[in-house]
Amino acid sequence: MKKITRILSSVMAISMLSMPLAACSSSESASPASPAESQSSTASSGVIEISFPTFMCGTASQTEWCAQRVEAFNTEYEGKYKVVVEEIPGDQNYIDKLKVLYSADDLPDVIVTGGYNLIDMMKDKLVDLTPYLDEDTEWKGQLSSVGVNVNSRDGQLYAIPYIRQVIGYYYNKDLFAQAGIEAPPETWEEFEADCDKLLATGITPISMDTADSGWCTSLLMGAMIGQTDTGEKFMNTNQPDSFVNDDVIQAAARIQKMFQNYTTTDAIGGEYGAAANNFFNEKTAIIANGPWMVSKFYDTSIVSDDFADKIAVAAYPGNVMYNSGQVGWSIASKTPEKIEASLAFVKFMTSEESQKMDLEMCSVVPDRSIEGADVYPLVNDTIALADKASHSINDYQSLWQASVVDEVSVQYPLLADGSISPEEFAEALTGAIS
Repeated sequence: MKKITRILSSVMAISMLSMPLAACSSSESASPASPAESQSSTASSGVIEISFPTFMCGTASQTEWCAQRVEAFNTEYEGKYKVVVEEIPGDQNYIDKLKVLYSADDLPDVIVTGGYNLIDMMKDKLVDLTPYLDEDTEWKGQLSSVGVNVNSRDGQLYAIPYIRQVIGYYYNKDLFAQAGIEAPPETWEEFEADCDKLLATGITPISMDTADSGWCTSLLMGAMIGQTDTGEKFMNTNQPDSFVNDDVIQAAARIQKMFQNYTTTDAIGGEYGAAANNFFNEKTAIIANGPWMVSKFYDTSIVSDDFADKIAVAAYPGNVMYNSGQVGWSIASKTPEKIEASLAFVKFMTSEESQKMDLEMCSVVPDRSIEGADVYPLVNDTIALADKASHSINDYQSLWQASVVDEVSVQYPLLADGSISPEEFAEALTGAIS
């Protein structure tokens, strides 16, 4: 999400999981009903309730979209189905809650993880959606092949895609100009040289973070890995069995240098929100993130009136872009009635209408082609860069083991202060595989 909305959250920021999950209006919010409560409610009213916890609430980028869509679903299916929402602000809080519910065999009816790959952990308790798509060929035909591939395991589909993951990095043209930088760098050596120019002008080059899997930092590292053919293959490998390879180690060495020389003092231990705010406040010149961030460039309660005019998007050095499908909407209902209701909800939330609204309201790139959408130019610029990238990669939250994603936040501070070497960083990630 988020993914990305693998979007992560604070009062002034966009969620990465971002990405980039359900209604957050106070009138609709409630804790998911237990199976016994749901059966009782259904028996007495005839309405089938769908439990749906979400981290798309509060300041998350897709809060308004999800609130509107859930309200529309509940109105359309009034008297038949009702989505009951639980707000869980913050990506990591949400993921931790799902892990607890999984261990207790008490997963909610509908799950969308905003880019975090929990399919491999939870697929034994998720509904295989393949037969339902086979019965509804029109719905099946609307899904992209790359989206289906990311959400499938061994020929079984465990989630419905609705987002195309397209990520480069954003930079402040005015700050680049102050440092004498005329165009985005083409190599990582040139990137570091530009960082030195920014520093010489008194400008901190890059927004970075370590908490909640270090979203911005990990995007940089993944792009560094993906600049070679072997690295591109690694970044598109689901659940790699080792992180000890030259591409990862060399990328970790660059990240170590960036922590020590090119970022803010609050990067170590900091979360995504702080990294985003530093970019919004022009304390940094560069941030790695997806187009769901673009709407914030126009939000004058956060940024200066002319901020959006200063921002451009670039591919990572080596012409690398994140360009892939993303983990989507899963169902964990346990009865045929609940599955039928959940299918209706997931189909509604991933419909062309819903995806078009998500694109226009939140700059979230849809899984399918949408005609006639009114979007910010920077969003189209990002998509255009992805379409012509030399190396297309998937993000770490979508493919790496959940235990490894968690371990990243443990190891980044150690890498930053020199307590471990890049080789030891790669070994630690390998050791975290479970």
